[in-house]
Amino acid sequence: MMFGSINSSGAIIDVTRHGEASDILLPNQIDRVQKVAVDIGGSLAKVVYLTSGPRSQGGRLHFAAFETDNVEKCVSFIRTLLDSPSDTSENEPVIMATGGGAHRFRDLLNKELGVEIRVEDEMESLTAGLNFLIREVADEVFTYSEDTMQFVDAAADMFPYMLVNIGSGVSILKVTGDDEFERISGTSLGGGTLWGLLNLLTGVRSFDAMLEMTKTGDNAKVDMMVGDIYGTNYGRIGLKASNIASSMGGVYRKTLDKHFDDSDVARSILYMVSNNIGQIAYLNAQLHGIRHIYFGGYFIRGHPLTMHTLSYAINFWSKGEMRALFLRHEGFLGATGAFFIGERAKPATPDVALGVAPDVSQTLNEDKAPDVRRTRGRTYSFTENFSIAGAIADDAIGSLGMLDREPSKLEPLAQLVNTAKCPYTPDTVDLTHEPRQQEYWISAMQRNTNGLLDLADSGALPGCSDPSSRHRLSRFVSLYLKHLHKLQHRPLSYGAMSVRALLGLREQCLHEVGLEDIFAGVKKHETDEALNALPALLHEIDAMNECDRPRVLLQNVLAGNMFDWGAAQLRGALAEGSLDLDKARDQITWRPEFDNGIDFVARIQQHTYSQAVVFVDNSGADVCLGVLPFVRFLLQQNTRVVLAANSRPALNDVTDRELVDIVRRARVIDPAFRTDMLSVCGTGSSGPCLDLRKLDARLVQTSQNADLVVIVGMGRAIHSNYYARFSCDSLKLAVFKNQMAADAASAHIYDALCKYERAVV
Repeated sequence: MMFGSINSSGAIIDVTRHGEASDILLPNQIDRVQKVAVDIGGSLAKVVYLTSGPRSQGGRLHFAAFETDNVEKCVSFIRTLLDSPSDTSENEPVIMATGGGAHRFRDLLNKELGVEIRVEDEMESLTAGLNFLIREVADEVFTYSEDTMQFVDAAADMFPYMLVNIGSGVSILKVTGDDEFERISGTSLGGGTLWGLLNLLTGVRSFDAMLEMTKTGDNAKVDMMVGDIYGTNYGRIGLKASNIASSMGGVYRKTLDKHFDDSDVARSILYMVSNNIGQIAYLNAQLHGIRHIYFGGYFIRGHPLTMHTLSYAINFWSKGEMRALFLRHEGFLGATGAFFIGERAKPATPDVALGVAPDVSQTLNEDKAPDVRRTRGRTYSFTENFSIAGAIADDAIGSLGMLDREPSKLEPLAQLVNTAKCPYTPDTVDLTHEPRQQEYWISAMQRNTNGLLDLADSGALPGCSDPSSRHRLSRFVSLYLKHLHKLQHRPLSYGAMSVRALLGLREQCLHEVGLEDIFAGVKKHETDEALNALPALLHEIDAMNECDRPRVLLQNVLAGNMFDWGAAQLRGALAEGSLDLDKARDQITWRPEFDNGIDFVARIQQHTYSQAVVFVDNSGADVCLGVLPFVRFLLQQNTRVVLAANSRPALNDVTDRELVDIVRRARVIDPAFRTDMLSVCGTGSSGPCLDLRKLDARLVQTSQNADLVVIVGMGRAIHSNYYARFSCDSLKLAVFKNQMAADAASAHIYDALCKYERAVV
């Protein structure tokens, strides 16, 4: 039998009662549950489960947690996941289980669930889960100190590392590679110690309530401080007066008040446990020569004071040479690892049932049928979707989204330079550290979101004219505005804040409410008009002097890029239909600070590129009248061209499927496009910006020999990738269509960006 159905949004409400998820959840939707993994520890049971449905055909990972003392609730929840009276599939479900409780409660699970329970090794599950999260989830790893959260890209230099897993007790693992680990130490003083002592001393039973108490406590009323002994700092050995000399040591001092508040006791014990763990972690890292120290386990729960204490301990003992690293999914390492260990164990079988999209790069040739068969295992990647978000605990500084399974593995562009000397960061501006820009962009997104309702009411969005679509649009506006409101108050909730992240979140919310492509009608109309105008434009270009042609082609790419429904300044003219290619060209200004296109022209007149990969932007005039004539020129130069387009809709951006159709129609117009030297690939992206570290593996493979990278559009070349460098020549083509983006680059509105750079040597 196949896994049953689950009200996934209801599940998140059930599990995250104290969090903030319930006020941003969508109405209940039914998805098929495909697989469940559970990690049952001494204190908490964590569940990871995979669903598939209309919003996530590739699959979607969800996270839930329960207290082990109430393991029956966890079992009942899993039973709900498996319950499906109408199932006819012959596949029997399997529960992947790990943690000490997987053995302790195995009989209970077998009896209550009636399915196979496959127990996975706890330590192997922990390391497999951490390796997965580091590699797959953006902004998963961060440092924390003095109320400052800093995200870290840890994937490039993963091994060796040390994992300090803090559950009821503490296990310390040394990890030197995939499936290469050993338990090198541990301590019995862990989360269970804190829980037990505080229960005895204060009577409080809830772990969340205990952590809440620590916020207002003053440990100096309970602990003996260095200042209590010396009256001041002990500078010679690096001790401040505020350092703890003896945990709980102040209780017997006659000069102290004998009445102790529960919150003071709670803070003292939290410091005692956390400092002890931090010191043991440092000593083991020093002994084994390891610099990367990860802290995981549900004990941390995104709690600022706990993380600060662990960070302080590592920094203090290592004299600043080591950093404590934390994880947003810290409590789900074991369950996540067990899930993927089980996935590795499956034999390779066709994945047609998941509705994986074909590789559209093959579909330009009618006689070459696309192969939709995919293999199971790690031939895919995950991206985090925050349209439905939850929190580990009330005061957790970060939130958890769902992990959507992509139909293809996401890999870095082969030509992308990302080294210690020249690191790659996709975002041009980190809004987290730019409060003025942060405020501007959130306000701009709020205005633009409300503006979509006005566009729909005016008839400018034909796809949102019927009552059902109009209702979905209203739901989207409500959902996205709630996320923006949350980010105003907690900017780091969903990782590092950037224009790319805000735009990506908008598309996730649109897709989640069932609005897959609200600009579909607009794109079709504009594309039809542009293709009708293409023959005359090509004739005009062919009549030009050969020396002038490359420069005019670049100008046309920039003029076409003005047809961008994402640019608020141009949306009115686009809705009225009053913007044409000539008017767009006249609005653009060319300044030498941002335009060295003459260097590209000189290069292209003397050198033939072997292969160019061109990342395109908008439908209509942009791709048809701007990009296609430029691509035609490259083809005539005997350059192979790969056109890379979004795999899913975003604004009026062209998708790979739409681009295939456009190229086919262009072949009818001009024979230069009738060549096997031109192909189309999806980027694996579904947003207006682009992270060149996460591209569809098929695109990376197809373009691996490219010696020219061309990036078109404000989202892909200005909001992101403005500083990207490549091991081959590159050309970035866009228009500054937003005042704040222009200000950040010291540009003017409607300045052209025509940035040609030679290969990084």
